[in-house]
Amino acid sequence: MPSSYRRRTARIAGLLATALLAGLLGVSPAQAVTGGAAVSDGSFAFAAKIEVGPGLKACSGALVDPWWVLTAKSCFSVDGQPVVAGTPAKPATVTVGRSDLTASSGAVVPVFRIVPHPNRDVVLVRLAARVDAAPVPLGAAPTVGEQLTVAGFGRTATTWVPDQLHTGTFSVQGVNAGTLAILGSGQAAICRGDLGGPTVRMVNGQPQLVALHHTSWQGGCLAETETRREAVETRVDDLGSWLTANIPQGPALDQYEDINFLYVYATGDGAPQTFPATSTGAFTAPLGEWSGGNGAYKEQVKVFNDDFDGDGVRDVAVMSKRAGGNFYLDTFITRPDGKYSAPIRSWTDDNFGHMENMKMASGDFNGDGRTDLTAFYGYANGDEGWFNWIARPDGGFEEPVEVWKASNFGSWTTTSVFAGDVNGDGRDDASLFYRYNNSTAMALITWPGKADGTFGTGYTSWSTPNSAPFTSLTSMKVVDGDFNGDGRDDVAVLLNDNGLRLFTWIAKADGNFEAPLASWTSTIFGQFARIKIVSGDYNGDKRDDLAVLYQYPSDGIGLHTFTAKTDGGFNPPVQSWTVGPAEYGWWPSMRLHGQ
Repeated sequence: MPSSYRRRTARIAGLLATALLAGLLGVSPAQAVTGGAAVSDGSFAFAAKIEVGPGLKACSGALVDPWWVLTAKSCFSVDGQPVVAGTPAKPATVTVGRSDLTASSGAVVPVFRIVPHPNRDVVLVRLAARVDAAPVPLGAAPTVGEQLTVAGFGRTATTWVPDQLHTGTFSVQGVNAGTLAILGSGQAAICRGDLGGPTVRMVNGQPQLVALHHTSWQGGCLAETETRREAVETRVDDLGSWLTANIPQGPALDQYEDINFLYVYATGDGAPQTFPATSTGAFTAPLGEWSGGNGAYKEQVKVFNDDFDGDGVRDVAVMSKRAGGNFYLDTFITRPDGKYSAPIRSWTDDNFGHMENMKMASGDFNGDGRTDLTAFYGYANGDEGWFNWIARPDGGFEEPVEVWKASNFGSWTTTSVFAGDVNGDGRDDASLFYRYNNSTAMALITWPGKADGTFGTGYTSWSTPNSAPFTSLTSMKVVDGDFNGDGRDDVAVLLNDNGLRLFTWIAKADGNFEAPLASWTSTIFGQFARIKIVSGDYNGDKRDDLAVLYQYPSDGIGLHTFTAKTDGGFNPPVQSWTVGPAEYGWWPSMRLHGQ
């Protein structure tokens, strides 16, 4: 994964380690297999482009799991230092599912962590988010004389920085315990920037991964005088067990976002839990393991379900305050199995203010891939302010910073807060519904997120006169998400108005919202106060759905999913998990996102 030629192969490897590794790993732009063919049909969607730096190195690789890319370990070596497991020494990104780098298909994903092989030039690269491209499976061991296909984003004979994946045909010259010797057919050669790229066997038109590019003579590559086209590959065909051991699987790492919540016992102890989602958007029974907290969650609690450490999996953050005492901010990092260990406590304060004066939301306000927290704070003198807690790489938070304050905003009490990337710039924005004093007019006001984690000037992103139905925030349950899958975050409202109605405000590219779209009306949930609502992509279709936890009049509980439609509206709900009246304790103890 992954003879008579052994001495020759060893000699080539030794020469290339001296003469070539600097080329393959040098500080140079991205570079592709020369003398081959450009890939344009999507057949190599698993091929990846890795950039380490910025501007330090460019390599190629192969997607072997929706969360993992396999490439050369030496791609992540900086200043000759050993490559160690964990966060890479320099930030890195992976582009995958995009054979033409100028296109918009596929995904560009930050590297979250790396796992180097102990004795081969191989490293597993954990992506910060799951990608949709089909991974390439491992193939059987190659044989001498076999024809293989190599691929890479490196230099060609005529282009220094190509934007196109290229492939070429090579024949196997020798097979060793951990390496292959291969020779390009015709004009095919492996060039700078191809390091770590895939060598595959094509079987009935489908690729099977057998090796990664290690060293090459670079014959025929631009700016090279060498004519030899031999190369040495690192075998990966026999690394199946190593991959299995280092690619953790579990319900938290599938393509369906789960619901994470905090169960609070009567003692004030807490137990983070996960409802695993399935392909239909339905949920199975909750998972949990850790419980404790020494009663920290007894009095006042605000819970958030988002990705706070940037690994692509939603975690649980809990803001708590004991009556007359300290604030605590804890993060429970979700493991691959959907369970949790003890929390990270990153912030405490005994004089910050009053939790009942904080309306909070979560969002990645500085665009670093980790979700932050924000609070719209109502001061005793009538002022309002935004405070932001910026997330750290470990999922904890920095000290809060006041990022906006006004004394003439209006009434803090007539607001409902949410956060999402309204304009699609990669940073979440803080928004709120505002009902004007002495009026039934309603508006949406948005503060755009900035790269430094603060907010720009707030503006009205939607408004409605007195005649509209949205006249009371107490009859609205507000939840944000990308409900139509266009990359911008929308806002949905469950309105209690002669029955229940669902509305979606679709975000526009200019940072404003469309007029609300109505998609569902019903009386099946009889009591508005018995509803808890959250959002997430529960069926894996890249559109956020809604989940409603409802307490029936019998005191039983049911979890229902509204899957999103392409227009941003919602299909009728489908019930999955339920508990009977005998389990009444679930309802008051379950703290979902924003509750």
